[in-house]
Amino acid sequence: MDKCESDQFVCHNEAIADIVILVDGSWSIGRINFRLVRMFLENLVNAFDIGIDKTRIGLAQYSGDPRIEWYLNTYSTKDAVIDAVKNLPYKGGNTLTGLALNFILDNCFKPESGSRVGVPKIGILITDGKSQDDVVPPAESLRKAGVELFAIGVKNADENELQSIASEPHHTHVYNVADFNIMSSIVEGLTKIVCEQVEIQDKDIKQSKEQE
Repeated sequence: MDKCESDQFVCHNEAIADIVILVDGSWSIGRINFRLVRMFLENLVNAFDIGIDKTRIGLAQYSGDPRIEWYLNTYSTKDAVIDAVKNLPYKGGNTLTGLALNFILDNCFKPESGSRVGVPKIGILITDGKSQDDVVPPAESLRKAGVELFAIGVKNADENELQSIASEPHHTHVYNVADFNIMSSIVEGLTKIVCEQVEIQDKDIKQSKEQE
């Protein structure tokens, strides 16, 4: 039995979330590293209780043009999401992160795509390089829409850019790792923080409802 697997952190809180992962599939990553991205995503997905009335996970991949790989309401079981991650095709292309952030706001965090009212919303960006377009206005629009953003940079990512995308405080929302083969080292920390933030968002949403 693989000891690592049984020791992985699992989010056990009652609060559920709509989580959209945005994956950079640009050429600079390369096929071998993209396999490591898939493994990272698998570990991330494994930490959550996934179901149509539980936490939902959607995924978009981008390079020059973003595309939806699956919507928040495409899969209703964790196994189905894990299968989709394992079969995630590598896209290739440029790095237009700003365009991709706008795209997930317009296409993923929408009721028709499975985004639910009154449910915490989390966006997780994984990128390996500096964007070729402006990321600030799109990231701001997402945060204003109530999406809590986490930015994960690998290898040649730009720390300032990651900070301009992520929600505050940056020390819990920005991750920068030197190489793809050490991505797994941040999974636990990331999933713990996402888990905690979902609970905080859930409380905030419920409180503001009570005040209405």
